Amino acid sequence: MADLINLQYCYDYTVNQISFGLLLYSHLPAAVIALALGVFILIKAKDLSSVLFFSICFTFALWCVLDLSSWFSFFGSANTLFTWSLLDLLAVLMFFFTYWFLYVFITGKDLPKWQKWAACIVILPTAVIALTGNNLPLYDANICEAVENESLTRYAYFAEAIFILAIAVFAISTYRKTAKGKARKQVFLASIGTLVFLLFFFSSTFLVSLLAESDAWEYVYNYEIYGLFGMPIFLAYFVFLIVRYSAFNIKMFGAQALTTALLLVLGSELAFANSLTDQILVGVTLILTSIVGLILVKSVRREIQQREKIETLAENLETTNVRLLELDKQKSEFVSLASHQLRGPLTAIKGYASMLVEGDYGSIGSEVGEILKRIQISAHDMARLITDYLDVSRIELGRMKYTSERFSMRDLVQEVAKEIAPNIPADKVKLSINISADSIDVVGDRNKLKQVVGNFIDNAVKYTPQGEVQVSLARQNGKARFEVRDNGLGISPQSLAGLFQKFARAQNASKSNIRGTGLGLYIAKTIVDYHKGAVSVKSDGEGKGSTFAFEIPLAA
Repeated sequence: MADLINLQYCYDYTVNQISFGLLLYSHLPAAVIALALGVFILIKAKDLSSVLFFSICFTFALWCVLDLSSWFSFFGSANTLFTWSLLDLLAVLMFFFTYWFLYVFITGKDLPKWQKWAACIVILPTAVIALTGNNLPLYDANICEAVENESLTRYAYFAEAIFILAIAVFAISTYRKTAKGKARKQVFLASIGTLVFLLFFFSSTFLVSLLAESDAWEYVYNYEIYGLFGMPIFLAYFVFLIVRYSAFNIKMFGAQALTTALLLVLGSELAFANSLTDQILVGVTLILTSIVGLILVKSVRREIQQREKIETLAENLETTNVRLLELDKQKSEFVSLASHQLRGPLTAIKGYASMLVEGDYGSIGSEVGEILKRIQISAHDMARLITDYLDVSRIELGRMKYTSERFSMRDLVQEVAKEIAPNIPADKVKLSINISADSIDVVGDRNKLKQVVGNFIDNAVKYTPQGEVQVSLARQNGKARFEVRDNGLGISPQSLAGLFQKFARAQNASKSNIRGTGLGLYIAKTIVDYHKGAVSVKSDGEGKGSTFAFEIPLAA
């Protein structure tokens, strides 16, 4: 067919229709940039998403080269027919690769097989039409262009529209399902960049096709080249994703791209430098820039490696913390179970010892009575210790239960003092009670608050080898204030800050009570906090006594 056309005529016709410079500028830079970025990402990432990204870039670059060649009708009609016939197939493949890539990039998973088969069914008609040459049955020598079979070529636009719709549906549904944050921003940017690129490409080719069919516009194919500018937008979005979010796990793209761009600019200046002086200056600048760029890339690499190491350590620490929390929970459950099982036997020991002391089984000697009293005291202390462990495990497991009732704090404090008084060595410690005559009613768990009051008084007695323990209760600023003051061992400033924490004890506590666990005050604070109150402790130092207090709101 080449001998049937006038090559010089076609050359003149093309030159009069469009500038060769515009053709080259619109096709080659976009193709080269796309292919270069595709190869770069393929080399760096080497995973499915990078392979698909390269496939998009390669298909686009090939489309650009073939489309540019189809404009050069002066190469002969065979060249035009061959290159033009493959354009629709390459475009449809590019749309499919784009959808496949976006799916893998966002989800991290390969496209389901049924979607691949569905895509093959959509692509197959275009492939058959293109490879058989039925899409271009004629060549119009008057305008130096191939004549399309519109009924067949129109299907390619239908296939492209299907892939655009699939991308839009997938992007919207995934964006809605993704939680706000870094991942959602990546979904948004990747989807927008992809859709802008495909819509640019699709709209330009489809509209040009419609206008060509209607003969409403002269040289209508000139405007098809503007669809190629969608590719730089697409690439810009993904370059931003690489730099900002390390897409494709490429960490140093920004530094490498900056260094490469500077070297290219300086290299181009060297090529156009006329005088020897200019060449030397540009050459020296190029060498210095290369050295600085190399240092920059190494510095960025070192920083990235350090950051990745820190991230790995943070992940390991988080995993360890989760494991420790699980172990702590298991420990709490074990302590809860063990404490529960131990309370029964201790209750029996206390009960039988009390019955023996009171003479329920007959009279006993003074020595035996003294031993039984010691058994009672030890069993009481052990039961209290078990109660503390049980309460701590309940607090940790979130199983601490509270009741709510209105009661008198005056009656509660007097009741606790009466229960503790017999166990206080009267010859060593004097217990004084000072309770306001005012009504002091509160709403809360009576038994839990009784436990707090008992703990404060009991601690004061235990840590006062010789002296006085003063217990007071009064109304103060709409609250019930309970206070226990002693002139016992006192507390060092270092111990005061963490005294209400779990297992915390004053440094000198073991001198007077070796069996303490440091749980009583922790439990007391938890109970008072639940009642919207506050605990406090004061001491001027070791040997100067201490004051423990708590406040809770009065009943309305």
